[in-house]
Amino acid sequence: MCLLLIVSTLTFSQKKHIQLTNGLLVAQLDRPEEKFTLEINLAELFSAENVKVVPSLNLLKQGEVASVLVSDSVTNILKSKNIDTYILVSVRGFDKNFRLSSHFEPLSNELASSHLFPLFRDDILSVTFEFTLYRNNEVVANELLRIKNVDSKDKVMKKLRKKLPKLISKWKK
Repeated sequence: MCLLLIVSTLTFSQKKHIQLTNGLLVAQLDRPEEKFTLEINLAELFSAENVKVVPSLNLLKQGEVASVLVSDSVTNILKSKNIDTYILVSVRGFDKNFRLSSHFEPLSNELASSHLFPLFRDDILSVTFEFTLYRNNEVVANELLRIKNVDSKDKVMKKLRKKLPKLISKWKK
């Protein structure tokens, strides 16, 4: 029991310093226009922090499912561009406090799963985003980012643009 606890602590501490320099950005939203909006805005934020990212929309054909992103052909394209990290972004929910996930699906399962929450909906006060970073098919970071006092999709994006650079800086260390 003691050995298991020590191993868990070591694994957690290794995940804190991921030295993010690049990534494939995957917004897990059902609406194509929201996915486009989120990926483009996030790509700009990561670039401003000197993290090279490729939006998944650059690799997916229109209507293609995200699980294609772990296929051999796409993996080879990413390797040729020196991209080794998948950055998955989803809306975890609205108006609640959420806890970090303790159980993670394999990358292929996570990409194949559907996410029902839109970027914004009427009558909400806050939206919580979940960022999960995979490297070598293992989770290296998982963070929740809560955006409060929002009343429109534009306000969600504006506040996300303000808060996310701090999180990106943390991942770069």
